[in-house]
Amino acid sequence: MRTLISGASGRESGQALILALLIMTVVFLIGAIIIDIGFFVSERRGAYKDADAAALAGAQAYIQDLTDTGGAFDKAVTWAGLNGIAPADIDSSPTLDCSAGKSCIGVGSSGCLDLSDNMPWVEAKIRHPSPSLFGTIWGFLDFWDVGAAARACVGSPRGATGLSPFGVQTGYAAPANGDPEEGDQCLNDVDDDGDGVVDDGCPLSDCLEPDPADSSKTRPVYGAVCILKAPGQGGISGQRGQLTLSDTGCSDRTTSSLRHDFHYGSGGECNVGQDVDTGTGTINGLLQGLEDRLADEGLCDQIFGPADRSGYDEFQEVFSIPGDTGQPVVPSADNIFSENDCDITCGPCPGDDASHVHQYMPRAVHLVLVDQFEQSDQVATITGFAGFYVIGCFRDNVAEATADVIQADLTDFADYLNRCERPTGQDLILGVFVQTLQPSINVSDPDPNLPLAIVLVK
Repeated sequence: MRTLISGASGRESGQALILALLIMTVVFLIGAIIIDIGFFVSERRGAYKDADAAALAGAQAYIQDLTDTGGAFDKAVTWAGLNGIAPADIDSSPTLDCSAGKSCIGVGSSGCLDLSDNMPWVEAKIRHPSPSLFGTIWGFLDFWDVGAAARACVGSPRGATGLSPFGVQTGYAAPANGDPEEGDQCLNDVDDDGDGVVDDGCPLSDCLEPDPADSSKTRPVYGAVCILKAPGQGGISGQRGQLTLSDTGCSDRTTSSLRHDFHYGSGGECNVGQDVDTGTGTINGLLQGLEDRLADEGLCDQIFGPADRSGYDEFQEVFSIPGDTGQPVVPSADNIFSENDCDITCGPCPGDDASHVHQYMPRAVHLVLVDQFEQSDQVATITGFAGFYVIGCFRDNVAEATADVIQADLTDFADYLNRCERPTGQDLILGVFVQTLQPSINVSDPDPNLPLAIVLVK
């Protein structure tokens, strides 16, 4: 009896050992598959990240030249290399049909979303081989072929948020006879140029120039020191204007938030072609909001400035030139700038609603371009948006002379920066219109009168 029991026990032990081996094998294979999935997901994520980075880097080349497909390809390849993709593993010429086992970069000067648009683009297809533990065990595969693609378009955003409630008028009526009257001639009732018409084609602002593509419009003069006419009364029509924006939409009827909105920027989204409400009366609230805003500066100086400066966010501390071209970062009509990563985020901000979160850079404001301010009309139509670097506030009797001195040497005007302390109705705002990259809201064909944006579309 003992022998029979012992034999049965041995058989059961053998069966248990076989079962244990089977279970261990299954567990091991499941573990190998799980590890493979982890490798795959990790490499897939890395491929997407590298494809995004290469496409965005390549698109930077279009910022200064919308036709520079060669530069876009080179920058994308260089950036892929910096992220560990060997140059030998990238096709040496632009293509979207990658060679076997290689990554590739495609570029184009139009047709980013479809054949009808004029947006230049860069597409990066990046391969990340992923080791396969499961395949190696069974001898059928050493690496998974993991890849990802990303495409970046360059265009102009037709929408914007974080806007300052200051409208710059761009409508312009070319004179029917002779040349337009200028300067102080616009302030009198005399036909100064003798063409039979009083104040014909009076320029709207020294900050604007005629748009060569549309004689009824103007555009900002980028890179030149500009005076925004800010007094509540007087001044040439069109050189100042308050807008009553909204934190939930674009337009509002009340002027009670002017100070708040110039301080933090309005939270609502505005779009080209949309009507906005215009305020009336004095606009001291705007100047007070600017004073509040400039009182918050210093972070850009802290991060990007030399140690011996006094806490002002200078131009070269606020902006950089995409692609690190080595050019001096000074106001320019030719360069397009990007804002450095030194903006202020608060929520709730002091004195603000607890649900609001604001992100802003004190000296870099975003103004609204509108068609016309009409005395009898309480709305204006948005024609675009423009970046503006604030130098400070100056009394109206010294503003023009100060602007001339700063314009004479744009490489260093830090001594003229101020924070608009205790502004009055006699203060004017000095600053520089800046072509800047903007967030990608409703991006379509590049427009010379609008900022540029880079947007990932896949």
